[in-house]
Amino acid sequence: MGKLARPLLKEGEEKERVVLYSSQQRWRYHHHRSWRASQIVVGALIALLTLWVCAPWRWWNAATGPTVRPFDAEAPFDPFELFQMLPEPANLKSYLHYYASGPHMAGVNETQAHWTRKQMHNFGLTDVEIVEYEPLLSYPRYQEVAIVSPESHRFQADLHEPVVDEDDTSRLQDNIPPAFHGYAASGNVTARVVYANYGRKEDFEALVRHRVPIEGNIVLVRYGQNFRGIKVALAQSHGAVGVLIYSDPADDGYGVGTPYPEGPFRPAYSVQRGSVQNLAIYPGDPLTPGRPATPGMDRQPREDANNLPKIPSIPLSYQNAQPILQALAHHGIPATEMGKDWRGALNITYTTGPSQAEVRLVNQMNEKITPIWNVVARIEGWEEPNQAVIIGGHRDAWVFGAADPGSGSAVLLELARGLGVLLQSGWRPRRTIYVCSWDGEEYGLTGSTEWVEENLGWLRDEAIAYINVDMAVSGSNFMAGASPSLAALLYDVTRNVSMPYSEGQSVYDHWASAGTTAPGTISMVDRSHSMLLLRNDAQGTKEPPVFPLGTGSDFTAFLDYAGIASMDMGFGGAAGTYHSAYDSIHWMEKFIDPDYLYHQAMTRIIGGLGLKLADDSLLGMDLARYAKDLEGYVVDLEVAMHRKLAHGSSQSRLFQPPSLEPVTDFKPLYRSVGQLQAAAKYVTRGIAEFYTRYGGHCDRGTKKGKAYRRCLRLRTRLNDKMRGFERLFLNMAGLPSRPWYKHMVVAPGRWTGYGAQPLPALHEALEEDDWRQFAMLKHEMTAMIGEAAKFVQQ
Repeated sequence: MGKLARPLLKEGEEKERVVLYSSQQRWRYHHHRSWRASQIVVGALIALLTLWVCAPWRWWNAATGPTVRPFDAEAPFDPFELFQMLPEPANLKSYLHYYASGPHMAGVNETQAHWTRKQMHNFGLTDVEIVEYEPLLSYPRYQEVAIVSPESHRFQADLHEPVVDEDDTSRLQDNIPPAFHGYAASGNVTARVVYANYGRKEDFEALVRHRVPIEGNIVLVRYGQNFRGIKVALAQSHGAVGVLIYSDPADDGYGVGTPYPEGPFRPAYSVQRGSVQNLAIYPGDPLTPGRPATPGMDRQPREDANNLPKIPSIPLSYQNAQPILQALAHHGIPATEMGKDWRGALNITYTTGPSQAEVRLVNQMNEKITPIWNVVARIEGWEEPNQAVIIGGHRDAWVFGAADPGSGSAVLLELARGLGVLLQSGWRPRRTIYVCSWDGEEYGLTGSTEWVEENLGWLRDEAIAYINVDMAVSGSNFMAGASPSLAALLYDVTRNVSMPYSEGQSVYDHWASAGTTAPGTISMVDRSHSMLLLRNDAQGTKEPPVFPLGTGSDFTAFLDYAGIASMDMGFGGAAGTYHSAYDSIHWMEKFIDPDYLYHQAMTRIIGGLGLKLADDSLLGMDLARYAKDLEGYVVDLEVAMHRKLAHGSSQSRLFQPPSLEPVTDFKPLYRSVGQLQAAAKYVTRGIAEFYTRYGGHCDRGTKKGKAYRRCLRLRTRLNDKMRGFERLFLNMAGLPSRPWYKHMVVAPGRWTGYGAQPLPALHEALEEDDWRQFAMLKHEMTAMIGEAAKFVQQ
């Protein structure tokens, strides 16, 4: 197996603890219970006895192939079925109470990392270590937002979230961070204000068209539609001196549902914190792009980090934003003339400004290079230890983080307990499993990105897939994003997990019956996927949508930098307290998952996915689905190209090649996609042969026979193609405008961030009216897909 690149912290090597906001933190992270090895063994024996009495001992069906392949044909139990019995709501509740009992920003409370490591070790995962990195992080010192003139409009924003009587953790006022943005530049500016709607590229372009002055002013935008770091970057590029980002009730407040504490949605005084690092340029430590932020690593100056803002920004509640919006009223252009979605839900007149009133924005940050701590557990495979499945989720939060990421952290820990029970019962995975608790995700996916950058060599050789568990539970609607090759596996596993509160219905059934409307409350889903939804509807597809992955969570470095097939999923739909002090235990237990049954279902899903990838003889990755989706991406690209030609600017004509044929001729690209589809069918036939001829596994009883050797050769050839397929679409030079991103089939949208952009380099060439670049990239994409077809076919 690939070795980790450097020594890791062992238990007992804890450094001096970093504490923010209070010198007395005794209430944090107490151990609610202890887990003893005897409890694990007793639990395993009870589960085994139940399974022995009740389970049908059939691991392979001649008609359908295997549902789950046990680690040994003579094993007395099926690990997949046993694992499904293990997750306990009481355990999940206990873990979440531990993680969400106090604020725990990145780089703070090293004890939490050591507690996580200790629990995993106690569960029976004996190879568990802490990996430390030293990225640049920023913490708030002083923030101020005020209307300073004219006298009639004077107003001082309070920039804090008050106590909610029934929410115990909201009483920890001395420990709750103020309203701030991670990585926001320090600054003190006073200027007039311009309202720029969501702060999208098209919103700023509309302001420019209407000659609304942006340069020298503070821009006020609302959350939604794109990543906050891109809002700030766009404002900066148009000459703004500062940015205020507020949560409009139309998006996650009373315009959607009942506000907290009477309901689950954002109240008037709630603030969404978050990072303003521009993840669409590159994630991770801003000072070491492409290199791990290890001690002694060369670091670039902050001013050279092109994914960090150079102007200050602060988040606001809509209660604090309303006086500023009122000061804008009747100045500039009415929102109704700017576009149909420019008006929010506040009872005011939305106009662009600039305002006559002046606003002072003060943001003082403490930036420092400081440690963060990943917890990494490794279970070595018994047959193919040099193949690895990685399951991970982050631990850090902006405040309490019951949903984000507490629900995911609880699921990850219960997954570790379940794997420990299997290990105590004599099981080992066929392939190696990693279980990883990341630090630093909220600032810029930092812990996972640094780990991938440090271990890139063996990951590209050996990793099968990455399974992400972040915001595992924030509602009741199951949603998923994944590499297309993993969609069928998601369907398979969710068909075998019961839907909470829906007797007789699986998660898959509920997911499929919810239709193809994409909720807007989870980062993997946004408007950029409308074409995929329309195609599903037009083709009569009954399968639930599995969306392409953009960014916003820890799958990013695995997929976009290392070329590892990835997936992300969760129960979402009511995340109205996202990144606020009210993403709390009380909010979770009153409105979202009082019995922790959604947490239990998520543990079953994550564990089931991991076990199938680690234990099945064949990896079960669907290359035909990938080739089919790729054809859809090409269709979307051709539609976008013709639309651009029909409505392009006069500037675009300056960049057209002498002949438009290299631009408009898509036949070679479609031909290469067709070749890939044909090659994928070759793999599908090989899989069918493996099950019909060899029964789904190679019989070790005939180890020296020709049949066994032929079986092994077929299995190895098929698995190598499936494991390496995603990496066929990497270009080591990266995307032309952002070279950290290596994946040519999918990347986060350049101007959206969260949402995925299929065929990103080509779409960016279209956006920039660069037809020569478009023609060249289309030719390169054609060749890349053709080479992928040859690899799969051989």
